[in-house]
Order: sequence, then structure tokens, then C-alpha cells
Amino acid sequence: MRRHLVLGALLLGATNGAHAAGLDFALGSETAQANLFFGSDAIGYGGADFSLGLFFNEDDDVMGSFGVKATGSPAGARPFSFGVGVKGYAASLDRPDLDVQALGIGGEVKYHIPANMPMALVTEAYYAPSITTGGDGDNFLDFNLNFELEITPGTAAFVGYRLLQTELETSGRDYELDDAAHVGIRLMF
Repeated sequence: MRRHLVLGALLLGATNGAHAAGLDFALGSETAQANLFFGSDAIGYGGADFSLGLFFNEDDDVMGSFGVKATGSPAGARPFSFGVGVKGYAASLDRPDLDVQALGIGGEVKYHIPANMPMALVTEAYYAPSITTGGDGDNFLDFNLNFELEITPGTAAFVGYRLLQTELETSGRDYELDDAAHVGIRLMF
């Protein structure tokens, strides 16, 4: 538990001097995750979003993440928006007491559902092959599928599914940090 508190303090401390644009919390039956988002204009450049994340589960696995992603809607592609980016991961797996670091590329596709109330279906995936996965991992996959509903301007609720796994170098087997449904909220500032 002490390790979770230290990582949480590091996540909050890393935002010192940066202006947060959003914060989301997702809870599963055995997992918890918090993500902080801010635009690159906070550091003097525009056009991309940065993220810092903290994830942990009941197996005492802990993972920190950081990423940068550019998003937008191409001409004529309404109601879709797309994003591409890079995301880094550092995970400490309690059982079998291994560490994994990964740098993945990926992105998101967001379908804005035409309705009176703003809704969207969002899928996001990042993959790191063996060349960009270190420590005790051989590759790394982070896949999310969410249904989002805007509750008030600046506040959204979501429900979804996440698969977060790495292939262990020692055994060649997949180790799942998360493979379940979750619910969450997103607060925009």
C-alpha cells in the first residue's frame, strides 16, 4: 500500500507547473486507475495532449504510464475523430516479482453518437513489440473500449472494457494486469 501512495504522490508532483485539463478515474472489480491529461500548450506548444497515469490491482501489480497523443477530425469524417500517439509504461508485477518497461505506439478512434445528449464510443490501443519492451517483458498490449456519456459540460461518465497484458520473457506466457469491465468518470478543467 505504501508503494501505491508513493506513486500517487509522484503522479501529482509531476504536474507541478503544468495546467491540468482533465482527470479521470476508472474502477473495476479488482483494479483502479487514475489519469491526468493536459494540453501541450501548458508547456508552450500546441497540438497534442500529454497524459500521466497510475494503475494498480488486487494482485499488488502497480504501473505508471506517460503518453503524448495528437487528435483531430479529418475533413469529411464526421462524426469520427482520430488520434495517434506514443505511450510509455513502467510496471512492477508482484507475482512473479518482475518488472516490465514498454514504449508503445497506437491511437484512438472515437465515434460521436448523434443524439440530444453527447455520447461517444471510443476504442484506444497501444502495442509495444519486443524491441521496445524491456525488463522481464517480451511485448506489451493496452486495449480499451469505452462508451462515454456527457453528464454536464466538463463531466462525463463511462463504462468499458480493458485488456492490459504483457508476454513474460521467462515463461513465454501472457500475464494479464487487467482483463475486465470498468466504470469511471472524467472531469475536465
